[in-house]
Amino acid sequence: MTSQIQQYKLIVKDRLFYNQFEYAIGFQLDEVSCLRELNHAYIDTMIERRRAWREVAHQRWQKGNNTVGNILSRRTREITDCTVSDLHELADCLLGSKVDYKLVVSANYAHVYANDQTLINQLSDLPSLRQKTYSRAVVTRPKDTIRLKHPRHKFRSYLKSTKISQEQKKHLTDFLSLQNEIRTSPALDGWILTPFCRTQDYFFIDHDEMNWLTMLSLVRPGLVRKTMQIIPAK
Repeated sequence: MTSQIQQYKLIVKDRLFYNQFEYAIGFQLDEVSCLRELNHAYIDTMIERRRAWREVAHQRWQKGNNTVGNILSRRTREITDCTVSDLHELADCLLGSKVDYKLVVSANYAHVYANDQTLINQLSDLPSLRQKTYSRAVVTRPKDTIRLKHPRHKFRSYLKSTKISQEQKKHLTDFLSLQNEIRTSPALDGWILTPFCRTQDYFFIDHDEMNWLTMLSLVRPGLVRKTMQIIPAK
């Protein structure tokens, strides 16, 4: 059992993580994306494929541009036997768990979500896991709502992260500039002034009527990711 009490960062939300889990641990582990399937044979297969690909890539770029080769070398470090052992150790810990959990991996970083702190503590005790972070979801408001101290609008709609054309961006910018009854987020305002054409999922627009989204969809269909009701903070 872990000898220390974890300090969880409280995340104020309208629901639990993935609508199910209260606690989360994040950590770094090389090649952890090999655990997209929790199966020892699958892990070994993925390791073999990555080692083979990196060997071919190194041989190819050694004959070419040195700058590109140096960048490639930094991005494709050797997969050591210690790393493979660490991956199997993590898999054993998760496979042996008696509680429900969710594993989310991305490159060399992962999160495990659970309602039982026992699993979180077990993972915390694994020395191979680095840069550990701990989070706890605290539900303080109804689902699909956001609290503001001095709300001026009824709804907040978040945009999707998506690439649009220069022409589509101009149409969107022109449309938003004519809307006097909305509020665009500072990040969206800044993006409008740049040449970039990819919207981000943290861009939002505050508005008062749901049918306003219909007009937005005529300018650029499918741009809205989700809409939340704005409620006053207590």
